[in-house]
Amino acid sequence: MIIDRIGGTTRDLSGSFDRSVGDLLWRADSKALYSAIDDAATNRIYRFDLAAPGKPRAITTTPSFSGLAIARDAGARSAAVALRQSFSEPPTLVRLGLTDGVATRLTDFNDAALAGVPLGKVESVTYAGSGGTPIQMWVVHPPGFDPAKRYPVFMLLHGGPHNGIQDAVQWRWNAHVFASWGYIVTWHNFHGSSGFGQTFTDSINPDRITRPYEDTIAAAQWLAARPYVDASRMVAGGGSYGGFLAATLLGRPHPFKALIAHAAVYNNFTQMAADYAGETDRFFEFWERPEEFARYSPHTSAGNFVTPTLVIHGQNDLRVPVNHGIELFHTLQRRGIPSKFVYYPDENHWILKPQNSLFWYRTVRDWVEQYAPPGGQ
Repeated sequence: MIIDRIGGTTRDLSGSFDRSVGDLLWRADSKALYSAIDDAATNRIYRFDLAAPGKPRAITTTPSFSGLAIARDAGARSAAVALRQSFSEPPTLVRLGLTDGVATRLTDFNDAALAGVPLGKVESVTYAGSGGTPIQMWVVHPPGFDPAKRYPVFMLLHGGPHNGIQDAVQWRWNAHVFASWGYIVTWHNFHGSSGFGQTFTDSINPDRITRPYEDTIAAAQWLAARPYVDASRMVAGGGSYGGFLAATLLGRPHPFKALIAHAAVYNNFTQMAADYAGETDRFFEFWERPEEFARYSPHTSAGNFVTPTLVIHGQNDLRVPVNHGIELFHTLQRRGIPSKFVYYPDENHWILKPQNSLFWYRTVRDWVEQYAPPGGQ
């Protein structure tokens, strides 16, 4: 909103724009505003012209841009710098033309580090998900991919759930690392993901299970139909909400030979101990509609658990307290299901220490290779 501080009137510059706008920057001549916006699995630079309210224009399309800084000199009002990145390019400083969106690279200090690292092809695909809704999914091929062979799949389940996976480097769950082991790696932006409009984002509230679950099964079916996919070698895993979704899969029919649940909400009732649980629930409290609340909790489907599962949790996790990991692991053990619990006494919701991260990747690799041998066959 543009506010006239003298007259007190306001003008709406984005009322019909179905994306979340933030971190706005003025152009030097005060005739336009710019923002890096989460849009369709990409972070794009948009321009909002004061002379054309309600009609923002994307300056960039792909890959993703952030950290925008605009020249203060009115004579150089089309000049800016930003960070550009993709799945295959770490954040790189670029000069960005605010008229044409042309990016000119200003740094190259990651080139030497990546020179000897083979990276597989990354593509964006769309398939029909829950209710026939188009769902965007990233597919990362292993280096040296041979379409004449059939490969296992490692399906990643993103967190949030309201955070779409963008074309950008993921530091803790790096798809290229997983692909280098010999897997086709996917990341689908299921119902609830950001960047696809508010209706899509809100479509999983308050039922945060049904549509993401259906989107995940539809993704697996789409993959199984590809001639280069071995549907008998599929695994899946995720952290935070992605761990919750993995725990949801545990209790429902699915094609995965093994699962990984990192920092997973397992029992919605005991999530009252989380760092945000002092807030009033957006929809209803568990004591108001206990039966409906229970339907949205993975632990109520424990009688259906049969899939080998790797459970990972940190003692210092305040977002999803460690009891969830312990409860899930004990349930799996008491049901006689192959399972392993990796406990980090010095980590929180994320694995941040370098040696812990290396151990995390090694453990995940051992687990998926045990149930879905890597490589094309």
